[in-house]
Amino acid sequence: MKKYLMFCLLCLLISLNTLQLKADSDYLAYESITLHEGQFLSDYSEKDYKAYLKEVTKRRFAGWNVKYVYEDCRVTYKSKSVFSYYNDGTTPIEYNYKYESSYTTARNITSTGSIGINMSGPVKKFKGNLDASLKITSSTETVKKETETWTVKMQVDPQTMANLYVVGEGKITNGVAARYLFWLELEKGGFEVFVVTTQYYRLEKVKI
Repeated sequence: MKKYLMFCLLCLLISLNTLQLKADSDYLAYESITLHEGQFLSDYSEKDYKAYLKEVTKRRFAGWNVKYVYEDCRVTYKSKSVFSYYNDGTTPIEYNYKYESSYTTARNITSTGSIGINMSGPVKKFKGNLDASLKITSSTETVKKETETWTVKMQVDPQTMANLYVVGEGKITNGVAARYLFWLELEKGGFEVFVVTTQYYRLEKVKI
């Protein structure tokens, strides 16, 4: 009976290994993002990706083998334009803009291969408890929700455009990982964590 139950458990684990789930982190929707060193997970070459995966294939009784490829690489970004207002006339225009926003400051994650992401809850997490094996997640487990309302009053000069942007900085850490149980490989693929460190508004006036 015990052998039969063990056989059923092994069959279940093998079937779980065939599940595929991919998710994109929110920074892919930004207007622009610049990584000042390293690479995004999506920019790994196929050759490098396979080479990294070979480094986590040593089987273990249980748990994750993790290889960090890039850690805490600095990122600057422009997430969105709050508004753009232009004056193509010949006289200045007084412009008032009331803005209300509610946003969440937290980490964004992405994965490849069979590493899954749990989309439920206020913070996205990797499935299989990968988060507990990543040293970068200890200070970013909680989310911070803020709502703010403010009014911009400005004079837009003739032949000038006023643009208000949300910009900021963050850090990217990525690599590959494989999870084992009873020396069987359950999941294997790439992971990436993007943590926002600063976010602010920038008002620019440009000639048109």
